[in-house]
Amino acid sequence: MAKLLIMAGGMSSRMKKAEGNETLDSTLIEQANTLPKGMIGVGKDGRPFMDYLIYNAHRAGYTDVLILKNPKDHVTKPYYDQLVSENKAWGINFKYATQQIAPDREKPAGTADAIQQALEQTPEWKGERFTVCNSDNLYSVKVLRLLRENPVQNAVVSYESIALGVAPERVKAFAVIKADEESYLVEIIEKPNEEQIESARDKNGKIGVNMNVFHFNYDDILEYVTKEPFNPVRNERELPSAVMKMARENPKKVITVPVEENVPDLTSKGDITIVQQYLVEEFGDF
Repeated sequence: MAKLLIMAGGMSSRMKKAEGNETLDSTLIEQANTLPKGMIGVGKDGRPFMDYLIYNAHRAGYTDVLILKNPKDHVTKPYYDQLVSENKAWGINFKYATQQIAPDREKPAGTADAIQQALEQTPEWKGERFTVCNSDNLYSVKVLRLLRENPVQNAVVSYESIALGVAPERVKAFAVIKADEESYLVEIIEKPNEEQIESARDKNGKIGVNMNVFHFNYDDILEYVTKEPFNPVRNERELPSAVMKMARENPKKVITVPVEENVPDLTSKGDITIVQQYLVEEFGDF
């Protein structure tokens, strides 16, 4: 049974900013300000964005979905429980975990913390493989299937920057992926400089960037996220850093999966209209 972990426990701080309000109706503004990003009704008849991600996962052969939610999220579980009760959940078996926030913090402690909490709350997945992704990115059936079927236990998708729509001058704002000649991960470089970008080019001169979609063995990644320290600048425990350390300490442990396609995302209100149009064109009456 193929498993997917969706990280939906963030605070959606960029989505709550006023920028972009002028292009939206009052209902979508209210949803963007109050709901988890994946639950914003950008689809047909107000269908939540995360429905499309889960539907793609279903089409890619996934049967089990674990949603890691924020402690203040009281809408996601009831919504999917209702879909299951109405037999409209594509046969998916849903599980839920909560990314608890420490008393001395105002927001979650990062993506490594998210993975650790999700796995510790789901011990029945021990020894299994699973894909993990964000709730506010719409990953394709192709990408999800490539990860599910990959023979290597641990993998990260490397999105070619131009196909992703990243202008060359903006690559510095992303995390670039450096791989060896056999496509095994060497390094994930956050906010790289020019020299680091050039060093990450593959044999065809292409730059791969990280869009936070991975595939892991439960035991392998739990070891590394558990011991991942807080980043001194962001004050969060970050998944890419844990993955990089796993690859560095275990050569040939993490494979990169090169892909050339775009990833629709819901980072801010300005993305909503773009995503709505994409969903109409790609999903029709779904």
